[in-house]
Amino acid sequence: MRAVFEIARINLLRVFRERSNFFFYIILPLIIVIALGAMFGGGGVSRLGVVSTDAGALGDELVTILENGEIEVNVRTRDSLAELEEGVEDGELEFGLLIPPGYDEALRSGQPVELIVVSKPESIFAALGQGIESAVAEQSARIRAATVATAFAEVDFDTALETASTVQGTLEGISIEEVTLGESTFPSIGNPFALGAQNMTVLFMFLTSMTAAAQLVLTRQLGVSRRMLASPTPVPAILLGELLGRYVIAFLQGFFIVLASSLLFDVSWGNLAGAFAVIIIFAFIGTGTAMVIGALARNADQAGSIGVVLGMVLGALGGAMVPSELFQEPISTISQLTPHYWAIDAFRELVFYDAAVTDIGPQLGVLLVFAVVLVGAGVVGLRRSLTHG
Repeated sequence: MRAVFEIARINLLRVFRERSNFFFYIILPLIIVIALGAMFGGGGVSRLGVVSTDAGALGDELVTILENGEIEVNVRTRDSLAELEEGVEDGELEFGLLIPPGYDEALRSGQPVELIVVSKPESIFAALGQGIESAVAEQSARIRAATVATAFAEVDFDTALETASTVQGTLEGISIEEVTLGESTFPSIGNPFALGAQNMTVLFMFLTSMTAAAQLVLTRQLGVSRRMLASPTPVPAILLGELLGRYVIAFLQGFFIVLASSLLFDVSWGNLAGAFAVIIIFAFIGTGTAMVIGALARNADQAGSIGVVLGMVLGALGGAMVPSELFQEPISTISQLTPHYWAIDAFRELVFYDAAVTDIGPQLGVLLVFAVVLVGAGVVGLRRSLTHG
C-alpha cells in the first residue's frame, strides 16, 4: 500500500511543480466564473457612483429616491466626473451620476438642470439606467406640481413640494404584474455567479484530468513504467497509484472551485453532501478518460491534443460552456449522452430546487455508470500499455 501512495505523491509533485498549472488550475476558472456570472446570472446589487457636491436638499432627495427604489443600489460617493468615468471604465461602477452644484436652487427657480450619466455603451438599457430615469421622473413630477401650486395658489414652494410628495405617495399609479408561464429557464437564486461556478467545476475538472493523459505517455516513453515493473512493486499497486494520483488532482480542482466560489462570490451549492457526491464521481470519470487516452496515444503531444479537444467538445455539448437549457434539438438530446450534462443537471437540482442526495439519485446513477466503464477501460488499457511497452 505504501507503494501506491508513493506513486500518487510523485504524480502530484510533477503537476504542482509546473508554475503554469497555477494559472490554469486556480486563476482561469475564477475568471470564467465571473464572466459567465455576468452573462447568465441575475440579481445582485447595482453599483452607482454619485457626485453631488453643493447640490442642495433636492440633490440629496434624488439620491434617496434611487436608494429606496425597486432596484437594489449600492451608492458610492465620488468627488469628480473624472472619478466616475474611471470607475465605470474599470468596472468598479456600473453607472455614474453627476448632480451639478446649484441643483436645488435651479429647480426651485424653474431653470433647466443637466444631469450627467456615465455608463458603458452596452449598459445603456440596463436596469439601473432605467432606475435612474424613473427616479428623475418621480422627482420632476413633484417639482412641477409644486411649481404650479406656487404660481397659482400663492403657496410657498417648500409647503407645495411637501404636499405634492404626500399626495404622490397616495396615488395608485400604474401597476405592473409579471407572471411566468411554464417554467423559467433559469430560476432566480439571487446570485449572478451560481451558473458559472457549476459549469466551470465540471469543465475544469475534466480538462484538468486530461493533462494526466500526456503524463501517462511520458511515464511510458521515459522508461519510468519499465523501472517500476522491474521493481518488486506489483502491477496492481502501480495501476492503483497512477489512478489515485490522477484522481486526487481532479478532485482537488473541483473542491477548490466549490470552496473559492463559496468564499469569494457567496455561491450556495445546496446540499453539500450531494454536491461532493457529484464531484467524487465526476473526478473518476475524468480520471478514467485520461487513462484511456494515455494508454492509446502514441506520444505526449497526441495525448494532450486529444484530451483538450475531447474536453472542449464534451464540455460544449454537455452545457458547461453555454447552458444546455438554451439548446435546441437535436443538440438537446445529444447533450444527454455526455457525463457533463448529468453532473451539471445534478448541480442545478441541488442549487435551484434545494434537492437532497436522494433526489439526484438518477443523475448520480448515470454518472456512476460512466465512471465504472471509463475507469475499467482505463485500467485495462494502462495495464496493457505498461506490460507491453
